[in-house]
Amino acid sequence: MIIFLELLFVGLLTGTLIGTVGVGGILLSPLLCTILGIDLHLAMAISSWSFLFTGIAGTFTYAQKGSIPWAKAGWLSVGIIPFAIFGAWANSSLTTTALTVILATLITFSGINALRRLGKSLAPARDLSRTVLVMIGAVVGFGSALTGTGGPVLLVPVLLFLRFPALAAIGISQVVQLPIAISASIGFGVYGQIDFKLGTFVGIIQVVGVVAGAKIAHAVPADRLRQIVAIALIGVGFFLLFRSLT
Repeated sequence: MIIFLELLFVGLLTGTLIGTVGVGGILLSPLLCTILGIDLHLAMAISSWSFLFTGIAGTFTYAQKGSIPWAKAGWLSVGIIPFAIFGAWANSSLTTTALTVILATLITFSGINALRRLGKSLAPARDLSRTVLVMIGAVVGFGSALTGTGGPVLLVPVLLFLRFPALAAIGISQVVQLPIAISASIGFGVYGQIDFKLGTFVGIIQVVGVVAGAKIAHAVPADRLRQIVAIALIGVGFFLLFRSLT
């Protein structure tokens, strides 16, 4: 019963953050390690599979609001699919400490940069070419599978840096969870280990949080949402740094 309540809390917390600001998935693996004592590699695999469910819920909810640039999501997925499988392979054979520090630094910088831009008029978002989108997808796919995250924690900072509206950045980050979850889970199944049962259970709980978080995101003014995203990014960055040093 205690384990059920702990999983309920973890699922609702991370799901709500994913739905609201797109960066809650990074917390799932370490929480599973802390609460259930699961090996980090297995926790990352479980997290990756659970993001299939949050991706479905987030995509459906944001699509209803017209907040997803579908063409860009499609080209991102072209790069994501093969490199997520490769990232799962790397996860099974390499340490993630150095990469975690690098990602934490970039994410924290992105959050600080977003905070500095609050209240300022932003230039229009760049019209990214298909090649650039595929390259971004490759980086996001590899990094997400390697670190057991769903994709938004890497994609949202990049899109904010390229001056995408915060809501559109979060919307497209919901979609990329789908190819990352499927490809990474295949990779973990082939090169490592994965608990589909536990991942499904956690994912279903997260769905409730994603739906609630999406409603919050669409009810918050754009500038305030950008502030929330920025603070969340900084928090995640410091969290990753702390985790890598302990």
